[in-house]
Amino acid sequence: MRIGYRLLQISLLVILVACHSGPVILGEGTRYVNGTGGRQRVSLPDGSHVVLAPGTAIVLSKGFATGGREVELDGEGLFEVVGKVRQPFIVHTGNLLIEVLGTRFHIDAYRKNAGEQVDLLEGRLRVQKSYHSDTDNNPEVLVAGEMVMINRDIDLMEKEKLSPSELDKLRDGW
Repeated sequence: MRIGYRLLQISLLVILVACHSGPVILGEGTRYVNGTGGRQRVSLPDGSHVVLAPGTAIVLSKGFATGGREVELDGEGLFEVVGKVRQPFIVHTGNLLIEVLGTRFHIDAYRKNAGEQVDLLEGRLRVQKSYHSDTDNNPEVLVAGEMVMINRDIDLMEKEKLSPSELDKLRDGW
């Protein structure tokens, strides 16, 4: 009887943990995958936030809280980055290196896809290829309302303006 009761307690604990829908707070050196069926908001140690699409993985650098604010993203996320003048925020994807000071932007960068996209809602970004290109290695600086698309298979990176409807969709939580 005692073993059955203990198993019931453990089962209920597992269910409670699995159903917990509170905020996810990540620490430095953490790898996290959004295993929910919907978007999930996570908080970073510097006060920044990211809304992750289902199946998206994010990895925080080991020294994230103490200086090197770097993350690696495989998937899709909407970032709200706290500005820190002497501590740029850097996002690594399969094809891009994105440098931020304080801004709000969206990234669609699944490693399984050849193409990636960065959409800037507020602030400024510096975006460049994360690999050496035979055609163009110059970074692009984005201002609000602009985006960069890259396709590594054809080694092409282009900067364009977002349409008003695209911008509205992103501002409303994509």
